[in-house]
Amino acid sequence: MKETEFETVHPPATEGEIQRLEQEFQFQMPEDMRQFYMRQNGGSLPREGRIDSEGCRLRRFLSIGPAESDHLSTIYELLKWQKIDGLIPMEYIPFCEDEATDFYYICVSAERYGKVYYLFSEFLDDFLEDPEENGFVAASFTEFLEKIDVSSGE
Repeated sequence: MKETEFETVHPPATEGEIQRLEQEFQFQMPEDMRQFYMRQNGGSLPREGRIDSEGCRLRRFLSIGPAESDHLSTIYELLKWQKIDGLIPMEYIPFCEDEATDFYYICVSAERYGKVYYLFSEFLDDFLEDPEENGFVAASFTEFLEKIDVSSGE
């Protein structure tokens, strides 16, 4: 797995914290993502990176637990709201935010397990109609990390 350096690092997530998240929201985190969070519990890239040259800059990877402040959401907090509003199916787990405050999600359904998608909020209906055509980014969390390009950062 590509080693990407981060700033504003939270303490690594514990197996217990990950299991609580999985149990509360009834999913199994892909192993490569689990290993990442046990080393690196979210954080910002030291230089702004992108997944592709035309995309928005990645702002930060979300941490696992409850929110530590009012302005930084976590995976837990976003899943809580996702469950309440019902707009985004619970098989999509948010983990990374871009500068437009849209999110990257990892899918945990049997059919698309481990695939990463970008959900541009203005095109939610298009995404839900055909996620492969309207949001597919990477076949795995590891592949997503490999695609991060910080060379264009300022």
